Amino acid sequence: MKRISQRGMYNAVADINVVPLMDLVFNLLIVFMLTTPLLENSLNLRLPRAASGSPVDAKACTTIELDAAGHAWIDRRMVPPAQIEALARAKVRADPEHPVLVRGDAKVPYGNFVEIVDRLKAAGVTKLGIVGSTPTSSENPR
Repeated sequence: MKRISQRGMYNAVADINVVPLMDLVFNLLIVFMLTTPLLENSLNLRLPRAASGSPVDAKACTTIELDAAGHAWIDRRMVPPAQIEALARAKVRADPEHPVLVRGDAKVPYGNFVEIVDRLKAAGVTKLGIVGSTPTSSENPR
């Protein structure tokens, strides 16, 4: 009786299956696309409305955020008001034209806002901006 070898029936596959790899890459891309906008606005601020304004490149400047309780935040960490002046002075020393933006919640007490702006001016900040939100086209600006 003649024996038939099984070697001829099973050949080794030398190709790499890239379909699972592409699925993984697309899933990671979707996750990063969904989470990146959430990282930008870490504080829940309700900005007051402004009828006019222009967009600003927030990457080139320092942003100070004031929450409803009046706490100041720089780079997602709470900073006491006394330390804001020292931080701003260091930025101005490195670049005298360094812009600073102040984002305040609509419920921030006016005294806290003025205190922060006063400390920034004492530190030598010459380019100071106040961030608000502009009404959308469907809203009434008044």
